[in-house]
Amino acid sequence: MDTLTWLSLGLQLAALCSIVGALLLYLLRKVKVAEVLPVASAKTVLVTSVDSALGLQIATYLSSRGWRVIAGCRPGGLGSRLAESWLQNNTPENQPTPRLVTLELDVAREDLLEEAARATAQHLPAGEHGVWAVINTAGSSGRGGATCWETALKGNVLGALRVARTFAPLLAAAASDHPYAGRLFYIGLTSDTACESLSRLDGEGESSAGAAAVRWGTWGAARALRASLRARRLHVVLLHTPDLSSAELYSPPVQLTPASQPASRPDTPSSDVSSSTCAVTMPGEAAEYSAKVLPTNALKVLEEALTSPCPRDAYYLKMKQDSWFTRMPSLRVA
Repeated sequence: MDTLTWLSLGLQLAALCSIVGALLLYLLRKVKVAEVLPVASAKTVLVTSVDSALGLQIATYLSSRGWRVIAGCRPGGLGSRLAESWLQNNTPENQPTPRLVTLELDVAREDLLEEAARATAQHLPAGEHGVWAVINTAGSSGRGGATCWETALKGNVLGALRVARTFAPLLAAAASDHPYAGRLFYIGLTSDTACESLSRLDGEGESSAGAAAVRWGTWGAARALRASLRARRLHVVLLHTPDLSSAELYSPPVQLTPASQPASRPDTPSSDVSSSTCAVTMPGEAAEYSAKVLPTNALKVLEEALTSPCPRDAYYLKMKQDSWFTRMPSLRVA
């Protein structure tokens, strides 16, 4: 064969090898992702509080994405009723195991934490020996003056330490079964300049100082826990929310305007899976509640932090600023 024929064959062979290599890389990536992402036997995630709108949104979102969620809440509170109602309206009839279970949990009380750990172990399906991750959404903003500081410090800073101590054995048990399990999430500072932003609030100097102390205390506790839990193969991850204030992070689900009144932000056809509604019967009241805190892109970042083989120490849950950002009528009381 002449030189031109050999060159043509060489180019064809190189193209064929490139196609085969790309196909192999694609298949390897799919296998790697399949090992991490939740499937029929979804891993279990504990959300410490669905009494806040943020915790309720995270719990329902992960449940709708296939995760098995155990949600902490105050007994008989609005959060527990909305979570249970959401489950009733979003569980297929042929699904044998509920994807969301509520239990009584208070990070400020040692007895309830220990009882919650025992109840969590009982809720685990056969074959699971621990929880994939714990997302600590419990706490308060620290605003309201000196009278609120003690409660906020106990709930946010001491609560962070109690959560780690109580659930570390369950996280370590999961990590021993799966190399990517064993993740402990905390809500971090609103931004790197959180204290400066808080100090600029007019007329709230004392209140902003308390809020800043609480946020920095949580950040410091998370960093210390990261170092101490590394030997047990546990990952401590901070979730930063640069566009949200402390009050927004820990606020309860809010009652929306009735459907007959114009909404503050227009609905769009791009609502995500967590935008479903649920009905809860409350005597003498009919209302719709919203648990919309984070946009879909931020929730996807959270899921990436849950499934990444090597999670980073911190992730930023940013708000996407565009005209299509909407309120999400996610939960309904009727």
